[in-house]
Amino acid sequence: MRFETIKSAMYLVWKLKFAGVTIREDGGDIILAELPTGEIVSFHLIESLIALYEIKSILNDNARRGYHTLFLLWCDLLLPPEGHLVKPYDWELGLLALYQDRIYAYETAGSDVFVFAVHFEREGAYRHIRYGYTLNMADLGCQTISPGGPHLAGTWRVAHFAAGQQAASDGRRYAPGVPAALHACYDRLELHADADAETVKLAYRRMARRYHPDLNTSPDATAQMQAINEAYERIMERLEGQQKP
Repeated sequence: MRFETIKSAMYLVWKLKFAGVTIREDGGDIILAELPTGEIVSFHLIESLIALYEIKSILNDNARRGYHTLFLLWCDLLLPPEGHLVKPYDWELGLLALYQDRIYAYETAGSDVFVFAVHFEREGAYRHIRYGYTLNMADLGCQTISPGGPHLAGTWRVAHFAAGQQAASDGRRYAPGVPAALHACYDRLELHADADAETVKLAYRRMARRYHPDLNTSPDATAQMQAINEAYERIMERLEGQQKP
């Protein structure tokens, strides 16, 4: 198992515990967790190409045990870059059927780990790739679905990020007490408004990796980075002000 996956698994376990989830087994690339609602989720961190029959086998094995399945793919190796127009492979179509046109992913950057949804937005037979917000483990939930279609016909138990999905399509989840003037700042950093300081810092580093002019050659990269810096400063001023007696 690659170092990036080990690091991502450790991060995932830490964030799950912080969200009140009980870790039953930690096998590195396979993590078994019990949600506060009692459902058991089997996380599978995938770092190499996976065939459709392997996806079905994992789903069947977990279903026999009463588990819900969540696949997390190493984005840098397995998923298309943001902004590309692609025709999905069969295994991607299988996952898209499970998770409503998105695939959950992880990536690393230095000491940072990001877990997010990659949206495959339909454009005829092709899909436009859009990277979603960093996911909040407290939004994790379970459902039983019957997607139909040729790739994963049947009934399956899956885990997903319900509130995070809504935030990815509608903007973000507003929190009580957040000034209206800061709504755009949280949107700029692709954050829920209840994010703590550590989450804000992580989101800022992710956005800087995406838009810093040294890494992004688009004409508006400098303006984007300036807006990101301003949003980060305003949010941190608010959070630091809350900590003062």
